[in-house]
Amino acid sequence: MDNLSLIIESFNDWGKPWTFYEFVMHNSQISEKEKDEFLTIYKGASEFELWNFSDLSEGAKNSTLFLKTNTQLSDEAIRRIVNAIAYEWR
Repeated sequence: MDNLSLIIESFNDWGKPWTFYEFVMHNSQISEKEKDEFLTIYKGASEFELWNFSDLSEGAKNSTLFLKTNTQLSDEAIRRIVNAIAYEWR
């Protein structure tokens, strides 16, 4: 997951957080296997049960814990995924 973490960490356009997912999926350095992994990871971290709270910080904590428990992504990659998902839940 090192390459996937690096790709995720390379996203810096937080003025447009809605572009995060497409940035990762269309990155020239990502393999098909990594795309499948990212899709699974992103879907799991976005699950309704993790985010269905009036306070986004609760969803962010749940999603972070999910990613730390179920992936080997770097802490920075996890932080960026959670930021992008939090934007979607606003």
